[in-house]
Amino acid sequence: MKTVRAGWFLAALSVTAACSSYGSGATAQKPPQANANVLQSTIGPEGGVLSGAAGTALEGVKLVIPPNALAAATMIQIQPVASAVPLPASALRVGPQLEIAPAGTQLAIPAQVTVPFDDGAVSANDRFGDEVEALVLSQGQWAQTRQSDSAAGSLTFNLSRLDVVSAGIESAGSSDRVQFDLHINPRFATCLAQFPGDNTRLPSATATLVRGELNDSLELRGRNIKPGLKFDLFTVERSTLKSDGTPDATIPNVGFAWYQSELEANDDGRVRAAIRTILLDEIFGVDQAVPLAPVNTFHLGFWFDDPQDAAACGFNPLAPTPFNGKHHAGPLAMITVPDATTALGPLCTHPDTSTVPARCGL
Repeated sequence: MKTVRAGWFLAALSVTAACSSYGSGATAQKPPQANANVLQSTIGPEGGVLSGAAGTALEGVKLVIPPNALAAATMIQIQPVASAVPLPASALRVGPQLEIAPAGTQLAIPAQVTVPFDDGAVSANDRFGDEVEALVLSQGQWAQTRQSDSAAGSLTFNLSRLDVVSAGIESAGSSDRVQFDLHINPRFATCLAQFPGDNTRLPSATATLVRGELNDSLELRGRNIKPGLKFDLFTVERSTLKSDGTPDATIPNVGFAWYQSELEANDDGRVRAAIRTILLDEIFGVDQAVPLAPVNTFHLGFWFDDPQDAAACGFNPLAPTPFNGKHHAGPLAMITVPDATTALGPLCTHPDTSTVPARCGL
């Protein structure tokens, strides 16, 4: 799984006597609870369901015990707890900790558990809801379990042994979080700028990527761009700029290109796009209809959507580029630059310099 920054969601659990701080192996006895922050019911071999009421600390919590999971009638309780057992080093909790008791009870058929999580904490750590995993405390250690289903703000998973559960994500380590800037195509800087001629407020764009288990996430943010301008974002084979951001006369075009997203500058001159796909190290295109080997697209750039938006800077609207859905776009506005040593684009994070030219190692 991929990593991200920390962001613990400590739910407002105003539980007094209902809250305990133990998990597997605890010997303290808990008296029956009679408040809205504790769910309890006797469930037998016929199965049963416990659901948290709206407005309580257990809102969004649901336990479905199927028939024949329990051999005898058992008092099942769910309540918030605060386990002292530390999470795995790479895990970040994004939901409340809940004890499903009697802790240690083994089920013949797994139950389905639904627990809430904080969407804001997930997105703040560059993760998506379907990347949230269940955290299950079993025999004094936390284990991570993949969800079987998800909805906005909650995940559902299978549980074979009752104990403390929560929701978590993998934090992103330094090798799994990548950030880089795009550079202005100098010829069209004036048409791009919200403040033409002001070198203290030049257009800028930064891409932040987080490596995921199955795919990667990218967030592009730009500022000081002329309000109302629309653009088209592509990953491309090569950059037309050198590593210092100046035009490279030896590169006539960007080569292979993949359409990824559209952009639009708001009234404040800001643009934003979020993409989720294969990006880091492995992104490529291939056409089996022609003798073309797989082509990596390790650069990121965006084009003026309307050719007229760049006409004042010398672009000929009668000779558009193909870089939008109608294949009738303007010129390149901003693009990444190659690494000065490897000549590879920033979407390659594992360059292999044992070959000339360097390639991206997998």
